Amino acid sequence: MKKNSSFFNPVSYLYETNPVLVGCAGLFHRLKKIVIRLKKCILQSTNLPFMDHYIVEIGSLDWLYGWLVVLILGVFALRIIPKIQSLNPRHFEIAWGAILFLMMGIEHFEMIRAGVWDLQYSLPLQMCSLSGFLLIFTLWFRNKWTYLFVLFWGVSGGLHSFLTPEHTLGGEPLFFWSYNLWHASIIIGPLYFFFIQKWGIPKRSFLKVFGYTHVVWIAVGLIDWEIGANYMYVLEPPAAENPFVVGKFPYHLIGFEIAGIIHFGLTAVIFSWIQKRRSINAGIWAST
Repeated sequence: MKKNSSFFNPVSYLYETNPVLVGCAGLFHRLKKIVIRLKKCILQSTNLPFMDHYIVEIGSLDWLYGWLVVLILGVFALRIIPKIQSLNPRHFEIAWGAILFLMMGIEHFEMIRAGVWDLQYSLPLQMCSLSGFLLIFTLWFRNKWTYLFVLFWGVSGGLHSFLTPEHTLGGEPLFFWSYNLWHASIIIGPLYFFFIQKWGIPKRSFLKVFGYTHVVWIAVGLIDWEIGANYMYVLEPPAAENPFVVGKFPYHLIGFEIAGIIHFGLTAVIFSWIQKRRSINAGIWAST
């Protein structure tokens, strides 16, 4: 039977007449191929002991994979999503938070199933873990204070996690990719609210975040002391080399203090400058 060429297909017509949808469809197709290839490479090459710390060598293929995840998530959240006018931003934010929450749940389930869940290593009390939970709360409830802490903790902390990656749960494929997606999210998430939702930052944000960070730091340090753990690297320096961290306890904490002042200070200065230059209203901070 001869195909009727006059048949009108609304879906095809929509894609052919909307260059944004055409571009998005092509990009998603390419990204899907890249992710599939990367997953195959990791599954073939990664053969590391479960729960052993995996220090990623700077410049290695695994190191580049991490930055690729940051790039893909950044393009998706900061460039593609804002152009899809039919998409409700709240739906995107809730879905993003749900993915992170589910990913963390799967991690802990796998650790429990494998019998390696341990009080000293498995609690989500590292800075990046706490930043991720604050991001989930921000994505679900649009809380401006949790956003502010993720902006100061997540952007600088996440960047360091990709510059000198230390996979504390090991290099198994599940933990390898969840590490990259989690840390990429705590970088891109606050940038999404800053640039796309125009949240900006309030005055004296550096002092507020720096002060309350010490409260969290002391609380986690007391937990470390009680259970013999090293969350937030309070009692021992991280295994990955870091130019700010020198010496053993308690001298390595001086490096953390200096790094905190520099990173938090730069975050406040840079984002305040961007806020003024881009005329970001930041009306949510009007009452503070």
